[in-house]
Amino acid sequence: MVHVMKENGRSYINNSDNNINSIYSINNLSILNIQEEERQRIAMELHDTSLQTLAHVIHQVDLAGIYMDKDIVKSKLELAEVKQNIKMVIEEIRNTIFDLRPMSFDDLGIEETIQRYIQYANKDHAFQIHAEIGNVDTTYYIIMANIYRIIQECISNAINHSGGNEIFFKCYSENKVCYIKIEDNGKGFVDGQQDGQKHFGLSVVKERVMLLGGEIHITSEINLGTKISIVIPLK
Repeated sequence: MVHVMKENGRSYINNSDNNINSIYSINNLSILNIQEEERQRIAMELHDTSLQTLAHVIHQVDLAGIYMDKDIVKSKLELAEVKQNIKMVIEEIRNTIFDLRPMSFDDLGIEETIQRYIQYANKDHAFQIHAEIGNVDTTYYIIMANIYRIIQECISNAINHSGGNEIFFKCYSENKVCYIKIEDNGKGFVDGQQDGQKHFGLSVVKERVMLLGGEIHITSEINLGTKISIVIPLK
């Protein structure tokens, strides 16, 4: 009897160890998947913005060289446009760096950083974002950083793919739990039929929420927009 109990105990411990290893493996794979998706997103963003602009700048410099001896006015106009395009590239790269690690994050905290991102999104896109941001009570940088990424991805997803013009956003914490609610007035979608980029964005959000031990609920109706509710423990 004692022998059987010991064997059962060993079996339970082995199964527990296997379950823990499985969980770690899944989490590690999820982290690697998020990192790879982030690399792809950044590469695509740089290719579609900064690299395209720089290729055009090279063409403009060539034209300015051709005009230099024949038409000095045209040459100066081309060089003036080159200057504007280089400024645009600098701004695009600055925005990409800010997306990777917001400069204000360490100094101002997550609430102010989210507020600044929303101000930037309101300014640069034809979207009205109505935001309510309460205190997010956590001292763990990795949790704060991922909450910020989740919010950023949800808002970016709505701006780029919803087809609407308004976003209602709320973020606050209560009893060591963070609550995030994002709603848009866009075209909505049928589950499983969203376009590739929207699906890509939402899959990253789901993986981040899962890694933080949280829950996410997405509801969407055609022509009635999309609602995303997220709950994340602030351990």
